[in-house]
Amino acid sequence: MAEKNLRTAIWAIVIIIVVSSIGALVFVSVWIPPREGGEGVKIAVLDSGIDMTARIAGYKVSRELQGSIITTKSFVTTEFGYANNASIVDDTPYHHGTLVALQIASRSFGIAPQAKLIIARCADSEGSATYPAIYAAIYWAAYEADADIINLSIGGPIISNNTIVELINRIAFEKGVLTVVSAGNSGDETGYALSTIDSPGDALQAITVGASTVEGVAAYSSIGPLKDHRIKPDLLDSGFTLIAIGTSFSAPKVSGKAAVLLSWCRAQGYKTSPGLLKAALMQSASFDYPYPPYSMGAGIADVEVAKTIITQAPKSNGWPLVSFIFPDKLPFSMPTAFQGDIWHFPITIISPLQQTFTFTTNTLGDSLVQTPNSVLINQSGVVDCLFNISSNFPLGVHEESIIVESSLGESFAIDVSVNIAPPKVRVGFDIFHSAWSIDHLFGQFLEFRLKLADEGITFVELTHPDNFTHLENFDALVIADPNTFGLAMRTDQELVNYYIPFTNQTITNIVNFVESGHGLFVLGAWSGTAALNETNRLTKNFNITFTNDSIPSQIIYDEETDSYNVVLITDMDSTHPVTADLTNFDFLGAKLALSGNNSKGIAWYQTSTNIAVAAYESATNSSGRVIVSGSNFMADNWGVNGKYSSTNNLDFLVNVFEWLSNTTIEQTMPPSSASAPSPHQAINKISVSFSSGIPTIQLYPHLSLQTVNCLPVTHQPKLSFETIAIKNEKRK
Repeated sequence: MAEKNLRTAIWAIVIIIVVSSIGALVFVSVWIPPREGGEGVKIAVLDSGIDMTARIAGYKVSRELQGSIITTKSFVTTEFGYANNASIVDDTPYHHGTLVALQIASRSFGIAPQAKLIIARCADSEGSATYPAIYAAIYWAAYEADADIINLSIGGPIISNNTIVELINRIAFEKGVLTVVSAGNSGDETGYALSTIDSPGDALQAITVGASTVEGVAAYSSIGPLKDHRIKPDLLDSGFTLIAIGTSFSAPKVSGKAAVLLSWCRAQGYKTSPGLLKAALMQSASFDYPYPPYSMGAGIADVEVAKTIITQAPKSNGWPLVSFIFPDKLPFSMPTAFQGDIWHFPITIISPLQQTFTFTTNTLGDSLVQTPNSVLINQSGVVDCLFNISSNFPLGVHEESIIVESSLGESFAIDVSVNIAPPKVRVGFDIFHSAWSIDHLFGQFLEFRLKLADEGITFVELTHPDNFTHLENFDALVIADPNTFGLAMRTDQELVNYYIPFTNQTITNIVNFVESGHGLFVLGAWSGTAALNETNRLTKNFNITFTNDSIPSQIIYDEETDSYNVVLITDMDSTHPVTADLTNFDFLGAKLALSGNNSKGIAWYQTSTNIAVAAYESATNSSGRVIVSGSNFMADNWGVNGKYSSTNNLDFLVNVFEWLSNTTIEQTMPPSSASAPSPHQAINKISVSFSSGIPTIQLYPHLSLQTVNCLPVTHQPKLSFETIAIKNEKRK
């Protein structure tokens, strides 16, 4: 997968069309009427500045943006963490900020050629931006430069306590500013690079924009869902511009569309808000390809359709009543659910103004949906839709509708359709103790969940410490990537590393769970990516520990091929039920060590001392069993689909759950997959509440740095452009 890595004066032009016919060239002059749109709207471009002297692909910037720029300011200064002060002049290799500005307001091809631009430079010549600079630039654009729209074609990893995300959400309410953000370029051709949306694309009030091509969602475009299962991106648009591609250039297209729509609304005398613009654009959107909602959002917005929607909508004191609810079909990526399952599917409601939304269900039989009776929404809000499937819920296809009505008269329906089956094995899946945003059952373990659902194995995500007091409801427990390092932001926009430790009570609960006859499967990480000493506080109870050594001895990421040096494990215990019938499986991770009795290595690399997977069996209860792997690569979306080297990873996983649950598992359902419809290989191992009984969702949880273990960050991470350079590539 790709690393995270795109109008004022009006004029007329004459296009010379060259037609080849029987060896002759015919020149035809075509009059193009003056271009317009975006008049009176101020768009802040927070990027690498502007180079008015540049000529890009034949377009002279000074002519294209003549009279468009009304104010500029550089935040690339030592005050905000840069080595030197820089002017507003864009000196990036591909004129990144200049291209973004052109895409918005160029006379020749800008979406909103009459819009005014506010240029805030916050990225240096290498395309990196510090978090303090981004924060200061957003604040300046909203509170001092009076921007209507902010375009951010910059992104970085998901961060806990992200004050930039909080600021984007705040300015929507306090200043009526709409922020448009690139989704990121961390997608891949398989469609398996899930939950790769860059921050601040996780901001609820922002419009997050992915990239499209004529063939569908661009392979490089980052996709959702977020770890709390919210849908991002919100919209798509073409990622192509003059000399580069990327979501850097899909975002300014949407910024331009929002400006055109805002200008038109003002001319019609309508009251406007970020929620109105976002709802109308998303309601106007469509897409010709059947991608999941977390890949395509609502689709590609059509401004003319949005105008019609607003025109035809009822009005309340000058407000067009145009709201939008997303997604409109549930569940996603879950062809089969199981009796006893509990799932959260957040519903995003976008409203132009504050109003109450009520929820009822329409079904001929039992309902599996639980929602609040009513919620108060202003701009973008999230409502938790809980699928609580009882252990005796009727089997077969279940259908119902969630009816949502607003206090000002709008009505929506969310269709629910899912097949209900009985589970053979019920497993708790710990996502709480990993700080990685991809670690959940709709992220890098989506295919793991789908493939094992075909075998009758069902999972429930554990998202809160209280969940570990109710483990007796499960046959087994999976702990994936425990104590991995994430990033959290302090109030000064500086970052710290953190990991989520096990409480002593949680360790006691897990040990008691195993010793009472249940199974535990630990899929660990390697030194430098996780606090292995903390993980060992748990696993040492089963006489297995993680070492600081890795398998292979050096872990190498190749930027050119975008891959790690994953190895095949071929040496295994031929007598252990997990490995007896296996030929190989994929591995990249930590080497394990053994101590005491009842534990043994069951798979190793090259020599028996290089233990990759170990097993433990309780001395007091033979059904109490543990498998510890130093790697999760065999279990991620690529591994279970045979995209590394081995095609036996799924067999390994089924064997693990058979042994842990003391159950014979035979496939009874056709295989499932939720990948994108077109073949979209890559690796994404990136770094940053279910309470007792019924789980509860926590959006934008504020992480208490006193309750997690923090470590210093040697080099403060920076945000980067969402751009891929192209040369002589056919535009789509």
